[in-house]
Amino acid sequence: MKGIIAEYEEAALQVTDSLELPEPSTNQILVKSIYTAINPVDHMMVNMGILVESWPFVPGCDAAGIVVKVGGEQAASKFSVGDEVCGCTRLGMKGYSTCQEFFLMDADLTIPKPKNLSLAEAATIGVGVETAALGIFKGCAIPLPDPDNLPAPKNEWAVVLGGASTVGRFGIQLFKLLGYKVIASCGTRSFETVKQTGADVVFDYKIPTTEQISETLSVLNETRGNLHYVLDAAAGGFEFGRALFKELPDGVAKYFATTNDWSGITDFEGGKSDCIKLGLIGRDSGTEVNDALVAYIPVLARLFQLGQLVPAPYVEIGNGGFDAVLEALQYQKTGAAGSKKVVVQVQDR
Repeated sequence: MKGIIAEYEEAALQVTDSLELPEPSTNQILVKSIYTAINPVDHMMVNMGILVESWPFVPGCDAAGIVVKVGGEQAASKFSVGDEVCGCTRLGMKGYSTCQEFFLMDADLTIPKPKNLSLAEAATIGVGVETAALGIFKGCAIPLPDPDNLPAPKNEWAVVLGGASTVGRFGIQLFKLLGYKVIASCGTRSFETVKQTGADVVFDYKIPTTEQISETLSVLNETRGNLHYVLDAAAGGFEFGRALFKELPDGVAKYFATTNDWSGITDFEGGKSDCIKLGLIGRDSGTEVNDALVAYIPVLARLFQLGQLVPAPYVEIGNGGFDAVLEALQYQKTGAAGSKKVVVQVQDR
């Protein structure tokens, strides 16, 4: 089987045709990789060995493709050969990486591709929407909504730090669907894009934290609104969260969910904190994350199907094939795509 490998940590990525075809277990499916999206975590795994269980290693964890084999009755109750699927696979584990011809997915953690999305669009949603959902529903302890009966708007606010990122954009959309108004941070060049995503107020993440807090409190004072939630999609918002929580009244519920899962952030300033650990998806040690995603995925899939959630903009690199995958990995690493997701066609249908 063909794919992209790094022979060892920090090794150059290369095309190989010697990969072993994975075999799905009873509650798994084997998926033909059609499109894969490239994420920063792919480079972190290759260059730092984070989450990698063994070498050589194949990158990729965010994809859309077609089911070619169903492992057993458990998986067959959810999917059939020929179904189009998408989502985030297990990170760092052999057989699950998406930059290869075929890869494994856990049936319970697989998103049926929404019919209104193309395969390329579907490849962009897994990591972003699942991370945002873990931050909002688990980290901020907000109940799952009924997609067909969404809450009415309310005069309550949430902050999304890193609003131009894929996680940030899905965070903004989910908070808005839950009835909250959103204050988001991003670079000045992304202001309009983040506002179009749904943010009510946007501030520059480069201004001093004291000014960020001042702008946030000014919005609350002007609207007489309440604020209980901070989603840190940028992984660097602890200083903001701590300073903001100091300014909020004592006894008020305060939740801080962050994609920074490596710094050991714990509860602070009378609030609750949660480090989002999507890297545990599918693993035996990730029971809490997996159980949560099993509950979230049908709701998220329905929201996409209804057009309530929409994928972020993306740029497709190359003309398909594994040389194009190498090109896409390098392109994403340079940052040339900006806030757009990088997508590549691995092979034809």
